[in-house]
Amino acid sequence: MTAPHRVFLPTNVQQWENIAFLHWRIDPDEIQRRLPSGLTVDLHDGAAWVSVTPFFIRVRPLGLPAVPPPFSAFPETNVRTYVVGPDGRQGLWFLRMEVTALWFVVALRTLGLPYLRRQMSVEVAGGAVEYRSRPNTSSHADSHHIVLRYGVPLAPRSGGPTAQFLTARWHAYHRVGTRLLRTPVEHPAWDLWTADVERCDVRDLFTAIDLPAPVGDPVAQISRGVTVKVGAPKLVS
Repeated sequence: MTAPHRVFLPTNVQQWENIAFLHWRIDPDEIQRRLPSGLTVDLHDGAAWVSVTPFFIRVRPLGLPAVPPPFSAFPETNVRTYVVGPDGRQGLWFLRMEVTALWFVVALRTLGLPYLRRQMSVEVAGGAVEYRSRPNTSSHADSHHIVLRYGVPLAPRSGGPTAQFLTARWHAYHRVGTRLLRTPVEHPAWDLWTADVERCDVRDLFTAIDLPAPVGDPVAQISRGVTVKVGAPKLVS
């Protein structure tokens, strides 16, 4: 599935590499009570869903000088859920977002996105991808550790109805004060693989945002990545 719109004037272009999608069903009431006015939980197969998406990001702001790594390339992990906006569009609502780059945290928090700075790593070796995150202290509390191994390509490559519901999202809603905003993105259809989950220590990601810890194995996919055009935020009337 490809984007239903074009982003002709992106604010920046991003590369999302070795991105994993780990999904769990959750009680819709747990999600609805966390959403701002105007957003409604988006159900699939009778359930709300929460996803953990760790990946490696490369950022290229347009109109600005190139920024060298590690400032422009760093790990990121998001906890997100699925919503419908007052404009009728399906989108994402982010519950928690982690990166290593302080400038990215400061810039995106001004747009109402819940970014936190962490010590993080993404390591790829022998078909496996290992994602780690912990606070910028000696403590290992509030951390996560995920190890996935590439399986086989999905057929179709962008997945069936469930995979497309959970991965093909073209808008992110966020709030600044009382204003609800929507940011569009455009990227090619996902090239998804099955993912063998070898380790999935994500309890702290959920308890930190007062969600019940996930139970059971996640629905999991992984992708080598896509190039993403990020549009300018728009006020949602």
